[in-house]
Amino acid sequence: MGDSMKTMKNLTAALLCLCLAFAVTGCSGDHIKDDIINSFNDMLQHFSKYALTDEKDLQGDKGEGEDTYTGSYHAEYDDFSGTEYIFGGTGLKRENGSNLTVTYKLTVDSGTVKFYWRDKNEEEMIADTSDSGTYAVTLDEGDNYLTLEGNHFCGSLWVTVE
Repeated sequence: MGDSMKTMKNLTAALLCLCLAFAVTGCSGDHIKDDIINSFNDMLQHFSKYALTDEKDLQGDKGEGEDTYTGSYHAEYDDFSGTEYIFGGTGLKRENGSNLTVTYKLTVDSGTVKFYWRDKNEEEMIADTSDSGTYAVTLDEGDNYLTLEGNHFCGSLWVTVE
């Protein structure tokens, strides 16, 4: 009980400091406030890369793009059951713009698959059967991840995000 109370006091103190910082920066100019917001966004972007599936745990080969939101990926799946977070991140604003294009070819031989863009808590379905095409994404603040979920999935995925 003592440790949780100490943690709560520290958290409360940190939140009060943050509120005070925003209150002060609101009065002293937008430059400092923008710096704080940009620093927070940079921190979110940095830590969000750890939400992506590690390359060693991916079923296929991933080519890096200009950031964690873009690149190419090819995978052959054999009885895959699980979730891969292939591209994406969390942030207030992406430095390279908020519009992306997903070009893909999904082949389903057996099992089930969901290939979708996770936007905060919503899943925007791209494909759940054999299909190919392009899908336009406009990033919102918060979580944005290209995701594949399989249940005894056998098939393949080719995808490029630009």
